Amino acid sequence: MRVYKSSAGDWVGSDIWYTEGGGPTLPLLKMKLCWSLVLMIGLTMTLQLPQSQSQLPQSHPELPESLPQLVAQFIKELENEYFQGCTTVIFHETPTLEGRQGGIYIDSGSDLMDQRALMDYGSFMMGHFLSTRGSPWIIFNLGHNLSNVLLDTDLNTVMRCPVYVTLARDISHAQNLFLQTNRDWDKYFLSRKHLIVTESETTALEEFLKLEEINTMSNLLFVRPGVSSSTLKVFTNTPYGLPSPRSLLTWRAGLLVTKDKKDLFPDKLMDFHGRRMRVVTFHFPPRIFMEEQEDGEHLLYGVDIEVVRALSEAVNFSVSFSRPSDGEMWGWEQDNGSWTGLMGDLQYRQADIGVADLYIMEQYFAIIDMSQEYDIEYLCFVNLVPGPLPQWMALGLPFLLETWVAIFISVLAGMLMLVGITRLGFIINLKEGQAQEVPWFRHSANICLLLYACVMNTSWMRVPTASHLRIFVFLWSMAFIILAVAYKGSLVSYLTVHLEQPPIDTHRQLHEKDVDVGSIGYTLKRVMEKNADPYVRFLAERYQHVPSTSEGLQRTVQGRYSFLESRGFLDYTIAVDYTDRRGKASLHVMREYIAPFGIGLAYPKYVPYIAKFNTIISRLH
Repeated sequence: MRVYKSSAGDWVGSDIWYTEGGGPTLPLLKMKLCWSLVLMIGLTMTLQLPQSQSQLPQSHPELPESLPQLVAQFIKELENEYFQGCTTVIFHETPTLEGRQGGIYIDSGSDLMDQRALMDYGSFMMGHFLSTRGSPWIIFNLGHNLSNVLLDTDLNTVMRCPVYVTLARDISHAQNLFLQTNRDWDKYFLSRKHLIVTESETTALEEFLKLEEINTMSNLLFVRPGVSSSTLKVFTNTPYGLPSPRSLLTWRAGLLVTKDKKDLFPDKLMDFHGRRMRVVTFHFPPRIFMEEQEDGEHLLYGVDIEVVRALSEAVNFSVSFSRPSDGEMWGWEQDNGSWTGLMGDLQYRQADIGVADLYIMEQYFAIIDMSQEYDIEYLCFVNLVPGPLPQWMALGLPFLLETWVAIFISVLAGMLMLVGITRLGFIINLKEGQAQEVPWFRHSANICLLLYACVMNTSWMRVPTASHLRIFVFLWSMAFIILAVAYKGSLVSYLTVHLEQPPIDTHRQLHEKDVDVGSIGYTLKRVMEKNADPYVRFLAERYQHVPSTSEGLQRTVQGRYSFLESRGFLDYTIAVDYTDRRGKASLHVMREYIAPFGIGLAYPKYVPYIAKFNTIISRLH
């Protein structure tokens, strides 16, 4: 016998099984007789035990005890199989819940249904459900103020692999939960495991799945009462497919009618069923090339584009590339908190993926989410190449400054040494009565003039008679002849080929040059202000934004500006647009960079396919 619920709320009715001939067979008549005896015995025991009826809640006598018990037992079985030790977050329609322990109860002031209906379904259902709970749980009320309550509650500190259970007799009462625009309390809400217990018909479930992003959820189960009072009907959805509930199984107490229990939460994001994904991008070589064809279409290629195409092949979605809707590039933040360009399209969900040499930066996560990195780039300044050195400076270029200092010190030391030796020789010879050196060598100025003549490779004005003085002057002359030959050879080279001035390669040199710096928008200015290098922070004070890369480079060529952008883009652009036929570039990329940044894809906030795409991207390395 099977029991049904009538439209008036009474539990009535029974079935008799018939054969194909149309009439009841003898075995079936015997079975009917047995069931009648069982029913009579049950009624007799009920009359003898009136206490069992008094134990039921008096506020909802029309609801049978079996439905909440079945739901609680079903969820308990799922918990043992799929999410042991996880935190269960319950959303329900009941305005109050008293006498419950083991979790946190938060009321957001629901007035969606009348008090009786709320108490009938919410309290009665959770009363049986929570009595069987062993894992931690948190309870929220499906009220109008639910969004603020969730944001004010620090769920990240109390949740562990959260599982969401929504108890709503009418599934439309749960729309407020699933249509929230701010999900900072759990950014992976749409990809978590969800169980919605409802009595709504399949047509209502279909309308529910048509609402915005609900049909993108990949771990969603609907649970409805089955035909029999001892069964539950379980439905699921097809993410990015048709928004219609798909019957998954019929559950009877203690028995899952399915071949494999793990089919309840399969990886549904393995196939996007050819869904068209809107990808916003723009021409930014060498990572993205966007070339317009004769038919008006654009040919796109480059590293970033190939990453998107690899994702589309892996999970079966089609790609529609487009430029930012307002014609900007990455865009920047406005005074009202909205963004322009590519970031604005993602912020307002006008695109599904953004790709354009995007840095994974903290500033972006307030409006978008990003993938894991698939490449790395360096943020550098570019400056005008300085002109050649003046010709007169070539006189000192053959030797380094250290060499010139050593030569100068050697000349002074040689002069002092020769003067000292000469004077000492006069004193010794005078005491011994020997022949003395010619009087010309008695003057220190004459000795210094002699050594200077040797340095300049001129003839000797006087020749000392003492052998030790002759040896000294000879060695002195040979040393400076060698230096003179080396100097003359190098000087000819420097006079023949003009030597360029050294370019700016450090932030300190750029700061000392006293030029303005900048890039597109103000996002990179915030990066500079937080940099550990004090010279970078000083440069941030001279930041001036430009609307495009072309204007930034043009101002740099004029010599009073230093443009900030990724090294890959700058190297490519300089090689293509700022290098003459002889291979001489007019711009130079500094060797010192502000910071390395990971490159990733950008998504609208809270989309459920981030984790799936990250898995695929990790395989591309």
